[in-house]
Amino acid sequence: MSESIFLSMAKAIQYLGDAASAQQLLATLERTLEIEVPQISSALESKNFEILQKILHQLKGFAPVFCSDRLVSDITHTESLCKHIDTLALQATALGASTQLLTDLKSLLLEVKLQLQQAPSASK
Repeated sequence: MSESIFLSMAKAIQYLGDAASAQQLLATLERTLEIEVPQISSALESKNFEILQKILHQLKGFAPVFCSDRLVSDITHTESLCKHIDTLALQATALGASTQLLTDLKSLLLEVKLQLQQAPSASK
């Protein structure tokens, strides 16, 4: 298996207690990201920071289970940026951070899909 940048199955196994539980919950993460990645993209296009903040807040809830510490930090930081859009400069900062985070979340989704494909069917 190739090494993941954003997905941490070791962290998930430690958090959930066993590999089978982590693998099962990973399928939920995949479905969540398949829905939320396009929503984030749409919110970015319309500069809807309220929607971005809401989605990122939800992601922040499960990110510590499956995501690298850096990605967890990026989600938390970007969510915070999307809460306080008082100036054009803050808007530009939040848009930049959200755009980078979207790229990272797309990569996470690919890592999740690869992990699910590589998992033994006995873990279902």
